[in-house]
Amino acid sequence: MRLYRKLPLRLVSQTLTSTSTRLYHLTTPLLSSSEPQPNPQKHSFQAETRQLLDIVARSLYSEREVFLRELVSNAADALEKLRLTQLKGEEIDDPSATLHVECSLSESLNSLTIEDNGIGMTKEELIANLGTIARSGSKEFVKTAGADGGDTSNIIGQFGVGFYSAFMVGSHVTVLTRSAKPGSVGYVWNSNGEDGYDIQEAAGLPRGTRIVIQLKEDALEFVKKDRVREVLRKHNNFVGFPIYLDGVQVNTIEPLWTRKSSDIPDQEHAELYQSLSGRKDNPMYTMQFAVETPVSIKCVLYVPQFMPQLDIANLKNFGISLYCKKVMVQAQTPKLLPEWLMFLHGVVDSEDIPLNLSRELLQESVVITKIKSVITGKMISYLNRQAKRDPGKYEEFYKEFGRFLRIGIVTTESQTEKEDLAKLLRFESSKEEKGTIISLDQYIERAPEGQKQVYYLSAPSRDMAMESPYFETLQQNDLEVLFTYNKEDDVVLFKLENYKDRKLCTAEAANVKPVDKPEEPGHEKMEKQEGNRLATWFRDALGRENVKEVKMSDRQHSQPAVVTVENLTTLRRYLEMAPPDQKEASYKYLLHNSVVLELNPTHPIIKQLAPLRESNPEVAGLVASQLFDNALMNADLVHDPRRMVGRINKILQAVTENEVPTPVDVKESLE
Repeated sequence: MRLYRKLPLRLVSQTLTSTSTRLYHLTTPLLSSSEPQPNPQKHSFQAETRQLLDIVARSLYSEREVFLRELVSNAADALEKLRLTQLKGEEIDDPSATLHVECSLSESLNSLTIEDNGIGMTKEELIANLGTIARSGSKEFVKTAGADGGDTSNIIGQFGVGFYSAFMVGSHVTVLTRSAKPGSVGYVWNSNGEDGYDIQEAAGLPRGTRIVIQLKEDALEFVKKDRVREVLRKHNNFVGFPIYLDGVQVNTIEPLWTRKSSDIPDQEHAELYQSLSGRKDNPMYTMQFAVETPVSIKCVLYVPQFMPQLDIANLKNFGISLYCKKVMVQAQTPKLLPEWLMFLHGVVDSEDIPLNLSRELLQESVVITKIKSVITGKMISYLNRQAKRDPGKYEEFYKEFGRFLRIGIVTTESQTEKEDLAKLLRFESSKEEKGTIISLDQYIERAPEGQKQVYYLSAPSRDMAMESPYFETLQQNDLEVLFTYNKEDDVVLFKLENYKDRKLCTAEAANVKPVDKPEEPGHEKMEKQEGNRLATWFRDALGRENVKEVKMSDRQHSQPAVVTVENLTTLRRYLEMAPPDQKEASYKYLLHNSVVLELNPTHPIIKQLAPLRESNPEVAGLVASQLFDNALMNADLVHDPRRMVGRINKILQAVTENEVPTPVDVKESLE
């Protein structure tokens, strides 16, 4: 008599799942045959098993919903084991049955049932696998099948504790199972997770395993069809067997990363991207690859069309989902990506991932490090190919995500990775029209033979860069200069330091000789001795504690003075990061120890100061201080520009009262 097989799944689950007491009594008539059945055999959990069961049921998993993932994954394992058994030519019961997983719900009885028609279990396997925690049939099966040359890559289970996650939501769990071996006897396993378990023979069971969970009062969300469908699609959407919920298949999206990229239309990628990201746009870039060494992974990654205005520390909706043999382990897995790639969406599926007992928390391991390294290298290479293939589209990417590339250069410890990322940087150039950007490689390709530097200048805008006194000498020497318009670029190039054996050099620190030009009337050089005296006076007027050195220089022609600072980028960052109550002291300390003021001995204002310091030393001191602040402003080193206002007003007053000789007066006196 096979009464049980003839009953509809929903009716059986409703009958089998009431309360823990009612459950046992209701199963007895359903499982009886014409022959009397033996009384249930009582078994006690081992002491360590009982202790671990309490941990699993209460604190191992951070989210209760993962119990469904674990049970469906176990069911998929059982189906895969049966498939491999058939491939080995072994005889099984009902070989023509279509392999599937079936979930059914009963709101009236507060029960959830998960059933598969896979390999099933014998009595010995029930005791070994469900009576002893952390003992998984999968590991033993992989060992046996591997010895016979079978393909075991799709077996998910590794630790054998997933089943016990049912007790997070269930007050009572019943397992009905029969091995696929012909002539096997069926069994029923019952437990409330506290007092051990009992096993009873059951006639009439079909091949496979059925788990019936009597839900706790605080877990009744898992008897709602919408909630269960959501969890199944989230965690088990790509399992290789059909999963049904009350007769309707729920895993309808095929795992694209297992197919050839050339066979996948853009629309399917768009659907997967939107499913993973929750966004409505289509991906800007799609990268798919599979590698076997140094670690086996299949991967599909998507770059969004745009980046929302989020701080990089709050990218909770970004990151790639980690799968193990098409079963999701963790969404938005942070450890698989460096910080600078956190704008990606996608999937990584690996058979080599080491997992802890819950499958949720990745162990710090060499394998994870290798996966991260592979993804990073592949993405950098991919972006470089895209930049060459379609520069216009890459420029759109760079405008949206260039900040992340800069973060990568600053944070990575690998010089090789820095240079690879540096290939992706783009800047405006003094030799190109406004808005046109070039790469460091393009700069080097067209640099004059023998030039060992890449010159760059940081400024708020192109116009201000072109007017910078630091640009003037480079321009006169027909040297190309890259313009950086944000301080991030300045820091990145300083951190990079070298690129392809070229020194990355700020325009402020460029040691380039000025082009020899005939002196213009009124721009004759000051006598060297007079110039040295003026430089000494200048430093005394500024205060020796406020400047490291003052000297005459022929660096520039149009500006009266400039400042030069070794490691200017470091100085700027230091001043920005100084605590508010220490900024003034830090500023003065750095001026005294780092800043050199270079005076232009051909400029009328500098030459005018020579007689002015004798005739009106007070006004000359005001002019000297203002020239110094103007030079600091050109170098973006002014701490508080408001302090200049009073001084400028005094200088204007002196000019309007004719206390200061005008440039015409100076010219006439020289003539």
